[in-house]
Amino acid sequence: MSIRGLKEWLKVAEIVLIFAVGATSSFYLISLKWPAFLDISYYFVVTLLVFQSALSYWFTASVFNERKFVPLPTAENKPVPRTTFIVSAYLPNEIEVIEATLLNILEKVNRPADGLEVILAYNTPHVEALELKLRQLAYQWPELVLANAHGSRSKSENLNYAIDLANGRMVALLDADHLVHGDCLARAWRWLDEGYDVVQGRCKIRNCAESLIAKMVEIEFEIIYGVNHPSRSILFDTSLFGGSNGYWKVEALKKLKFEVDMLTEDIDSSVRGILAGYRFVHDRSIVSTELAPITISGLWYQRKRWSQGWFQCSMKYQVAMWRTRYLNFPQKFIWTTLLSWRVFFDIVSSLLFPIVFAFWLHVGEIAFPVNAYILFALVVTMVSGPFQALVAYKNAALPRAPVWEYLFFSVFVWPYTVFKTLVHMVAIRDQLAGVNVWVISKRGKA
Repeated sequence: MSIRGLKEWLKVAEIVLIFAVGATSSFYLISLKWPAFLDISYYFVVTLLVFQSALSYWFTASVFNERKFVPLPTAENKPVPRTTFIVSAYLPNEIEVIEATLLNILEKVNRPADGLEVILAYNTPHVEALELKLRQLAYQWPELVLANAHGSRSKSENLNYAIDLANGRMVALLDADHLVHGDCLARAWRWLDEGYDVVQGRCKIRNCAESLIAKMVEIEFEIIYGVNHPSRSILFDTSLFGGSNGYWKVEALKKLKFEVDMLTEDIDSSVRGILAGYRFVHDRSIVSTELAPITISGLWYQRKRWSQGWFQCSMKYQVAMWRTRYLNFPQKFIWTTLLSWRVFFDIVSSLLFPIVFAFWLHVGEIAFPVNAYILFALVVTMVSGPFQALVAYKNAALPRAPVWEYLFFSVFVWPYTVFKTLVHMVAIRDQLAGVNVWVISKRGKA
């Protein structure tokens, strides 16, 4: 085991001790003086789980009414303008995928009449053999610009360097492993032409055959991009930029750019954009495929960065999101569920186990306090994950994963949820401790 891996296990042990020992002891000691405190806490957490499940059912059911593009009077009906693709890459890590990504854009994307620009924004500690090959590719395709962000140490710096070079009216941002469909620009421009500033497309996993981890992530992404993101657009007319397969008006992108000190620069730019009055929409018909982590460690580090980045944004922007004049009350509600609520819910819901453990200590035996309401809460909570998977199957991007993968996900969704909650707790711990490290995930071939 590596030193980094050992440190992560120690953090996990620290979190488990805090909840299993610290929280359990606290609840037990309080119950000695106020016995009703355990009952109140227990039913509060259970009700919290029911409320979260109710939100999940509501959001999930909304996508049965698919939001399709409908021309509005605000549309100028202009043709797709000159567009810039910016592909961000760290070359030693993404050598095996970057050439395929560039060729997919250059050869398969339907081009606007005013042309296409493709900027590869990359950083590398030394000249790679692939870099020489990319120069040959640039000779073959004059629209390909190789932008070596010398001195860059992050994706944000790569992007900011390329944004200054972009000359398209619409800018598409892609990670190095993303393969977009040929009609992506026409589908995205419809929304920008109507007055939206950013369109987030759908991301689909294509290396699901490599491991069970990848298969879980494949179905999870069908839920995220086929259910969760669309529901926000359908119900609340708001969305976010998810880091890749996003299409921006160049004016908005050049004004916002990306913060180099945020672990999820995409969410940070989304929130700053909304606070500046820009409008975001999700269109699940704009499809790109990407690579999922295939190991537990790869998934751990990816999700920890995501969780810590969301926590950073929650602390930095929640109050501003409540105060902004650019969101109505329902939109402020949904953004609260995305920011501070997700932190509050994961922490408080994790207290269910310490409360039960404290109850066992209090009564002197292992017993489960169950009644009709608890059974109702159990069923409502346990079914919410499989229900999302069922709806995601209906709305899945083609080619659709086989039914057994959705059943597999439905069976293991709750252990997977516990895993992600643990990741979130460690991420919060890291942020509070001042640990801010981006662990680069290895890209394979697919």
